[in-house]
Amino acid sequence: MMTRDTSARAYAAYETIKKRIIESGFLPGSKLSEERLAGELGLGRSPIRSAFARLNSEGWIDISPQSGSYVRALGEREIAEIFELRLVLESHVTDLAARRITDEQLRKLQLALKRTKVVAAAGADKAAFDEIDAVDSMVHLTIYEAAGNALISRILLNLWEKAQWLKKLVSPSTPARMKSWIAELEGIVEALALHDPRLAVQRVCDHVQHGEQSHQDSKAQGSRAAATPARAATSSNAPAKRRPAAKPAQRTRSKADARARTARGQRASSSR
Repeated sequence: MMTRDTSARAYAAYETIKKRIIESGFLPGSKLSEERLAGELGLGRSPIRSAFARLNSEGWIDISPQSGSYVRALGEREIAEIFELRLVLESHVTDLAARRITDEQLRKLQLALKRTKVVAAAGADKAAFDEIDAVDSMVHLTIYEAAGNALISRILLNLWEKAQWLKKLVSPSTPARMKSWIAELEGIVEALALHDPRLAVQRVCDHVQHGEQSHQDSKAQGSRAAATPARAATSSNAPAKRRPAAKPAQRTRSKADARARTARGQRASSSR
């Protein structure tokens, strides 16, 4: 039976490992060692095993008795399903949040957005991306909290964390996407402040769909970038073209021409 202390250690290990996965500290396909993680985190192997079991049940890692534990790589079908389920559940909780959100929750969102716009105006760099990403997280988590449905919120939190993970695995957002990203978040907060469920749901759905499209675009861009050096290397390593060897008839004519030139030269010498 797991004690309260052991349970707390297992939860701490679970959160730490999951955060590393989301932040790309452990990439898809990476093997996870119980012994190494226990040493790094200053824990016994039992909390690590418990953390692995939970991470496996939530779809973060795969565990094989023969080969060990590995960070999962999400397939395209599974990624599509994540966004599809998010659309269904986010629509429902946003409808509830638009009716229930408090003035204090709205005030915090509005202040965070104002601060983010200042940072983003200074340049579309990593600092701007991180700031927009942070306020994006704040908007979604506030909607889940304001909706007041703990069961749906737990499911959505797992889906949202998977979306965060996918976001960190692909190419960074373009300046144009960052600009539209802020505008989408402003529109969502504006609809929540109006307590307009229909408008808020529409804007959240648009935002989630744009996020899926951005993921697809970034992945395609990364694939093209990886393919370009490969094509260049193939081209540079291609053997030089050889001049075709002379055919037998061509060689015969060449020898005959050479003999004729020699004979003409000899006759010219004799006449002189």
